[in-house]
Amino acid sequence: MSQRIYLLRHGLTEAGQCYLGRTDATLTELGWQQMQQGLSDYQPEQFEAVISSPLRRCAEFATHWAAEDQLKIEPRLAEYDFGDWDGLTGQQVYDAAPRALENFWKDPWCYPPPQGESLALFFQRLSSALEDIEAAYDGPVLLVCHGGVIRAIRCIMQRQPVARMFNYDVSHGSLHLFRR
Repeated sequence: MSQRIYLLRHGLTEAGQCYLGRTDATLTELGWQQMQQGLSDYQPEQFEAVISSPLRRCAEFATHWAAEDQLKIEPRLAEYDFGDWDGLTGQQVYDAAPRALENFWKDPWCYPPPQGESLALFFQRLSSALEDIEAAYDGPVLLVCHGGVIRAIRCIMQRQPVARMFNYDVSHGSLHLFRR
């Protein structure tokens, strides 16, 4: 039997539409509802572990939903760090640094945001976290995390090129299943 890893993206946050990486935004009421809807067909006991990003938009929901003895906080599941762009809208970044934003969207591997995390390091930390999770658990595991994390894990687990990362829809509160 293959390992089943479920990934739940956090819901809508108080920060709204922006580059939201290390900024520790809280969920809106709608965000809580989106996450509850994403897990409406599941109960915590169906998972061997519930593993959450340490950021509040994930950890607060996971702490509320999971049983205390099954919850783990995993710092490596934090969202991609957008550096100087974190918390800014795309328009704000474009107004301040149009060329840097264009370069990022053309080739994010080579042009990370200023003071931001490289995609190489992002993928490396997520690969490391996945290896440890897969080694520690045999049963289904739920990861409560972020859109960028889900997109990157999809590339890692399905051995897809990084360029395919941005072609995968990950809406707020959506649940994704990957098998290894």
